[in-house]
Amino acid sequence: MAKGFFRCLRAPLAGAVLLAGLPWSLAVAEGGAGRAGDGAAPWWEVRLTVVAEGKYVLRGDGPSVTGFYALEARWEGRLEPDADDFLLVQIKTELLEWRLREGSGPAGRETVLEAPDSPQPALRLIYVLKDGQEVEFAFELGEIAVPLRPSSLTVPLGLPRSFGRAYRDCICRGSNRVVIPESDLAERSPERRFAWEWRSEEEILRKGRAFWVERGHTVRASIALTRR
Repeated sequence: MAKGFFRCLRAPLAGAVLLAGLPWSLAVAEGGAGRAGDGAAPWWEVRLTVVAEGKYVLRGDGPSVTGFYALEARWEGRLEPDADDFLLVQIKTELLEWRLREGSGPAGRETVLEAPDSPQPALRLIYVLKDGQEVEFAFELGEIAVPLRPSSLTVPLGLPRSFGRAYRDCICRGSNRVVIPESDLAERSPERRFAWEWRSEEEILRKGRAFWVERGHTVRASIALTRR
């Protein structure tokens, strides 16, 4: 089992703790079936967009490896009344941009690899929770193992997400809580924007060898609603 030291690069009081005692939640459903349009209550089109750029550095297994990536992903669906709760219906999720490039070796003579066709990140809206006067959207983009080249150690790329204490503790600027006020649901077409920066450094000991991993990214996310 790998042992090591983990350190987040963060500013004091960055991020926030997860909400507790939530009175109700919004379920996530696949497909387009639902009760929208029956005239009983308003419903909302939901569009979540996530744009990110990131970098990673791995040392300890030959020449150091440095990778860069950029992505843009979008999730679209509907928020519908469901008795005293809401139902979140997924319409589609798509990857609009994905670039991953990795280099290893001395400057000017490094070997470069591009990301293979798969795997690719997939934007998923995991849940939506309401607490008091706030509605929180929790998303993730899955995980991809790096480096791309054969190595004695592989680690998750560390893609953006909007929930999870371990991830939130490594935010050094802004906040990854994607939260809108409940009053937005009464507006015609509200849109909220969010931005943060995430950094971590980790030393991993495996079979008597020390590996050093640095990862980080900047994120811009937006939630747009259209009341129907």
